[in-house]
Amino acid sequence: MSEGTRLADADWKHRVLIWKFYLYRATLSEGFIYPIITLYLLARGLSDGDVGLVNGLFFAGVVGAEIPTGYVGDKIGRRNSLIISTLMMSVSMFAFTVSGSVLSFAVVYVFWGVALTFRSGTGSAYLYDTLDERLDTDEYAKITGRGGAAFLVTSAVTSVVGGVLYGIDHRIPFVAAGLVTGSGALVLLTMPETEQYAKGDGGSAFSARDAVETVREKFLAPELRRFIAYTALLLSVPELADLYIQPIVVAAGVPEQSLGLLYAGFMLVTAVASYNIDRVRRRVGIEGWFAAAPLLMAAVLAGMLVEPWLAIPGFIGMRIVKSLSYAFRGQHLNDHLPSLGRATVLSTASMVYGVSFIVFRIGGGSLAEAFGPKLAIVGLAVGVAVLTQLLRISGDIVVRPET
Repeated sequence: MSEGTRLADADWKHRVLIWKFYLYRATLSEGFIYPIITLYLLARGLSDGDVGLVNGLFFAGVVGAEIPTGYVGDKIGRRNSLIISTLMMSVSMFAFTVSGSVLSFAVVYVFWGVALTFRSGTGSAYLYDTLDERLDTDEYAKITGRGGAAFLVTSAVTSVVGGVLYGIDHRIPFVAAGLVTGSGALVLLTMPETEQYAKGDGGSAFSARDAVETVREKFLAPELRRFIAYTALLLSVPELADLYIQPIVVAAGVPEQSLGLLYAGFMLVTAVASYNIDRVRRRVGIEGWFAAAPLLMAAVLAGMLVEPWLAIPGFIGMRIVKSLSYAFRGQHLNDHLPSLGRATVLSTASMVYGVSFIVFRIGGGSLAEAFGPKLAIVGLAVGVAVLTQLLRISGDIVVRPET
């Protein structure tokens, strides 16, 4: 962790750089497709189980590519890796418009997952190293939260538009998402590479052997192993639930044409929470947050088993817990890692998360077909709440890095 210039005291050049980061995060929004993607898959002939399968294969692509692409990010530079990811994700959106079978969607989801890996660890590493060089790494959670707010506000607006476009032609939202995502490459070209790569001292100094040693030393350390397992369980619940929000709320009485507005509401409320993440950190701390988060998740989701309309506030609460947990997770992991090898270790962690997400999405999809989506989601959320509390009893989850 560095002790440098706080964002509030930064000069205009550094402020502009952070605003560019917020703009880049906004372009990552695929909000045009959020309210309709599951409906689109079902309309193309896929079953609930097929939806869980292809979404699980997305994370198969993530798992297979995480470590190699994280190493690539450490070799070629973080910004270059982010540009590759942006362009590949844009292609993924366009590919949805020409897919029409389980096999073709499976290929698209795997490619989409690989595209994500070029930024999953690298994006976090780029921001943390930029703050280390120019500002203060203690600002990471705050800037990540505000970047998430920019992402969510953009997603809210584009979700409304996406619902309208879906009514015109089911494929148009994917075209729009591809264009917006692709524009992120232009934003990245105006942003600097981190200093060690700009000077040519980055990738050449980091070999495959260095990558293996860094992963062994940092990723396998007890203080991170338990934290990664704990947060993987926690974050797997919303990854499953997101698949079934649309059919659940439609069954609760929300018209399909209003899904865009509903998603916009979800995202705006979550954006407010994300923007104020620093206040949450000051009040409860990262350790306090992760102690309560699994219990909060299970509690807010359980209501929809009592009254169908409670699914709406339940999903809002779930998304708030998810958004804040991702930001705090990134802060804690980065605080434990060196600059060289940071992307590789973060990508290794993402691989573990991906495995957990595969199990939850494919297994949860089967449970959803057998017992219905609501019971499957709530049952798994309660199970995760119990497992995570057992992990807390057996040892510390959040261990502060040595200074």
